Amino acid sequence: MCIICVSPQGAPQPSLAQIEAMFAHNPHGAGYMVARNGKVEIHKGFMSLEDFTRQLHVEAFTPDDSVVYHFRISTQAGITPAMTHPFPLTTRLKTCTQLDLTCPCGVAHNGIIQLTSNPREKTYSDTARFITRYLTRLIRSSDDLHDQPILDMIYLLTNSKFAIMDTTGYVATVGDFIHAGGLLFSNSTFIESPISYTANRKYSSKGKVAFQL
Repeated sequence: MCIICVSPQGAPQPSLAQIEAMFAHNPHGAGYMVARNGKVEIHKGFMSLEDFTRQLHVEAFTPDDSVVYHFRISTQAGITPAMTHPFPLTTRLKTCTQLDLTCPCGVAHNGIIQLTSNPREKTYSDTARFITRYLTRLIRSSDDLHDQPILDMIYLLTNSKFAIMDTTGYVATVGDFIHAGGLLFSNSTFIESPISYTANRKYSSKGKVAFQL
């Protein structure tokens, strides 16, 4: 079912113990997005804890950074770097497969979206399908991330949790999140637990912003 961790600007970053616990419970790949230089940067496809923590060490995030982390459990389209999160808000499925990119808006999801779920689908997840078919019609600009009826509609359509980031670092959340130590978690799998890892990575401004899809 995955987990999302949101570190808003001014909040601490998750601890190593929390990172380890989230990967242990959700071991099918990780990624993150950060607002930087007027863009949302997405880096994903980390299929081992070692690769992910090495990248986070390079980033050296501080409380000044707005960061969304995602750890995946696959429910559709297999265990692949391409279907790890976050995804860009885009109408193009192929763009969802990119591991490193910049975009005006990024999306992380926790749940199963029945509207776009297909057990026979081998390439694209229910999340990627929902973003490209439906979410791009609901979220057209950064103003929409502050529009509660739109966020409520997303929840009604999906019965899922989302974290959606714009270029200013603002993160809109959909669904109930756990607040702990300044961080937001989409479920309780950030709590420490025994760790077992088997996957390895072999692949390597405020105001209205109109999202170019």
